[in-house]
Parts: sequence; structure tokens; C-alpha cells
Amino acid sequence: MQLIPAAAPASAQTGKSGLIGRIFDEKTNQVLTDVLLFVDSTRHEVAISSQGRFVLSNLVPGHHRVEIRAIGYRPHVLEVALVDGQVLEREFAMFFTGDKLPELAVEARNSKLLPRFQDFERRRINGLGAYITRDEIAARGYMKIGEAVRGVKGVRVNCTEVDCIIHMARAPTNCFPTYYVDGRLARSFAESTPMNDVQGIEVYRGAAEMPGEFTGAGAMCGVIVIWTRAAP
Repeated sequence: MQLIPAAAPASAQTGKSGLIGRIFDEKTNQVLTDVLLFVDSTRHEVAISSQGRFVLSNLVPGHHRVEIRAIGYRPHVLEVALVDGQVLEREFAMFFTGDKLPELAVEARNSKLLPRFQDFERRRINGLGAYITRDEIAARGYMKIGEAVRGVKGVRVNCTEVDCIIHMARAPTNCFPTYYVDGRLARSFAESTPMNDVQGIEVYRGAAEMPGEFTGAGAMCGVIVIWTRAAP
């Protein structure tokens, strides 16, 4: 006599599977949170954490097509096969194309991949000093160097009828900051210098926050480092 296996009790059939994912730029490793997520061509409203992570729960066991879309990136599609009660973890490394993004946003991202701007980002993440990015320059409409650094705590921009001078608040009266332009020491730099070619600015108000790259005899008077888009 042939025996037919008994069906599993309803309590053992959870019918719940899931997927945990992390979404990021494949080259910069920057997390992406402004995305659309689709499962089997149906959009899912899923919270994306500040680490770029999401959780899809209560998925029916079987094959699923998961798609991530973000402006400026190629859609990332992942085919998964889930069994009952299984939770998979997968990473979604997004490929940047720049499609439908403003030119400034594409330029800002690409600049981070250049070695000299990578150093700018590294120092900015370390948190010493003050940093002004091209995005901030564009958003606030800065037209001159003095306008940009005026809002930095501990920096004074003193103007006379003839000219304006940048001075660190804690520096001696006749002690003025040293300037670097594209990594090279500059003899002078004016508060009125236009901002149209500036990619980023670093401001170090004294020796206590000065990185090794810019230490020297003038460190106690402060250092202002200016990076331009035109440099090779």
C-alpha cells in the first residue's frame, strides 16, 4: 500500500520570507536613500535607513524580481529565490550614469573621485577645520571668497574703503592667513576673488586644527586652502 505524506500543519507553514538590502554608489560607497523599490514590478513603500539599508518582510516563498531605481543611476535588478522562512541579505551597488541629474550635481560627484578632491573629502570627514563645498557655494550664491568665509566661526572679514582683509579671530593683529591654491602656496589672495572657478575651500583657524599638509611658519595665523576646477 502506498503511503501519502501528510500535509504539514498550518502552524508550520509560516509563508513568511524576507530580504535585507543595502544600497550604495559602487565607486564612492556613498549610501543612497532617495530610491524607489519594486518587487515583481510592484512598487513597495519601504523605509531606507541613513545607512542605506532596508527590510522587505512577509514575502511569499518563491522567485522574486527586486528592482532599485534612483535618479542618476542605472536600475539595479536582482532575481532571488526564497524558501519558507528564509531571509536573505544582499547589497545593491548602483552604477552612476548622471541621467536626469543637473550638471552641477554630476560635476560635484565626479570631483570627489579625483585624487586631490578625495583628500579634501578625507580631511572634511575628519572634522578639523571648516569646509565650504561647491554645492554650498551654489546654494548660497557666494560671489567672492570673502562672502564664503565670512560665515565661518572664528573668521573675520574686515573691510575698508579700499579693500577687505580676512583675519582669524584668535590670530595676532598683524598676522594674516596663508593661502594655498590647488595645493600650492600662494603669495597673496584677495577677499574679492571671484568664486566661479572654486570647487571647495578649507579654513584652518590656528595650529590646533592644522593638518600636516599645511603646517608651516604661518600656521598660527591660519590657513585658507582653495581648490579650483581648472587645475589638472
